[in-house]
Amino acid sequence: MNGAGREPAWVRGIFATVFAVSALVIYLPIAVMFVFSFNSGRYQVMPFRDFTLQWYERLLADPQYTTGLANSVLIAGAVSVTATAIAFTCAYSLVNARFPGKTVATLFVLAPLAVPLVLIGISLRLYFVSLGLDPSLWLVYVGQTLFVLPLAILNLRNRIAQIPRSHEEAAWALGASRPRAIVEIVLPSCRFALVATLIITFTFAFDEFVIAYFLTNFEITLPIKIWTTLVTGFDPTINAAGVCVFLFSMGMGIAAQVLFTRREA
Repeated sequence: MNGAGREPAWVRGIFATVFAVSALVIYLPIAVMFVFSFNSGRYQVMPFRDFTLQWYERLLADPQYTTGLANSVLIAGAVSVTATAIAFTCAYSLVNARFPGKTVATLFVLAPLAVPLVLIGISLRLYFVSLGLDPSLWLVYVGQTLFVLPLAILNLRNRIAQIPRSHEEAAWALGASRPRAIVEIVLPSCRFALVATLIITFTFAFDEFVIAYFLTNFEITLPIKIWTTLVTGFDPTINAAGVCVFLFSMGMGIAAQVLFTRREA
């Protein structure tokens, strides 16, 4: 009886091995990049030479990296605020509205999550060009907002669905209008989910490359600068840039996960 429902030891061993191999494949290249970002040698070959911070210094001194970083932060910030605001209204409607075909509409809203990002980038490029719009950072902002919007809706929809309907109904019974009930009941109950959605959408927009590549020409974001550096020739500064982006993205992702799992009072 005590062993009922538990997998045999060999099954757990297989799962543990698969997990270990998967983690090794994912994180070993990052570890190599981290190590060589402090190597004074120009090429990523052993043995490890002297410890240095020169690649981080070159990273901060390169105007293309700093400009790309500023553009990425600016666009990601605008995208996260816009997507979270729109997503909240959409998620609230999908949870509380009653209309025929609601399930189909929900699936339609979330469908872009399953569409390859290359197709989204190409279609947005063709559509905006057909409207006579030149590629620019403004179009990157629009495209990345559309990209992260389904994810934001999904996150907030799950949280709003957990709020008892009786809370709003009690507010209505006491004379509150629907907008006031949303502001004073629903929004405070979603505060951690809202902040987490802001963080996760910022992270996705900050790291996004494909849409930014298709929707801009001469203005660069940080992922585009990293990609062009890899294409035109290896520069050890790329290791320092990769480490900084990885640590920043991991920190934001962990913060968002903590907020998602935290229970609102």
